[in-house]
Amino acid sequence: MTRSQQRDLAARCQELAAALPLPSPWDLDTFIAELAELRGRPIELRRVSSVESESPCGALVSLSDRDVIGYVPSTPLHEEHIILHEVGHLVCGHSDTKLADSPLVEALVPDLPRELVQSVLGRSAFDASTEQEAELVASLYLYRAGRAPAPLRRVRKLDAKSGRTLREIQATFDSARRSPEKRR
Repeated sequence: MTRSQQRDLAARCQELAAALPLPSPWDLDTFIAELAELRGRPIELRRVSSVESESPCGALVSLSDRDVIGYVPSTPLHEEHIILHEVGHLVCGHSDTKLADSPLVEALVPDLPRELVQSVLGRSAFDASTEQEAELVASLYLYRAGRAPAPLRRVRKLDAKSGRTLREIQATFDSARRSPEKRR
């Protein structure tokens, strides 16, 4: 991505993130409810605890009557970021169906026939610019809400291997947090 494209992407993301009012004080559930009302369709948040390790940590499933955002358990701030990343896909108008048969989608909507899934987005199903756009929008929401520092000025690519490595690091810390060794 050229510098000009990076600037254009950053400007578009700032415009999209600034267009939605944030509740004060910040509350993710209130933000999601207000966004659903603005869009005229429900948004469901679903925490999914058991999916394959290669699955994305979040997914957006668009159905004919609602959008479902699924996320795997993590720290509260990371869960917020995952959810807001998927919101970024919504407000940016991204859509795809490549993950319709993924384990995360199966966990999100287990009784739903796959042909009713209109769009599915997850971190492994879209191109780098789409990923960067959703990620930057999520970071800007968190920054505006006072939950995170300002996003980096330069949008950087995150290749698939780096993403897997970061998930492995997170899994290591998550498992250590669940079963800490006793200190003497």
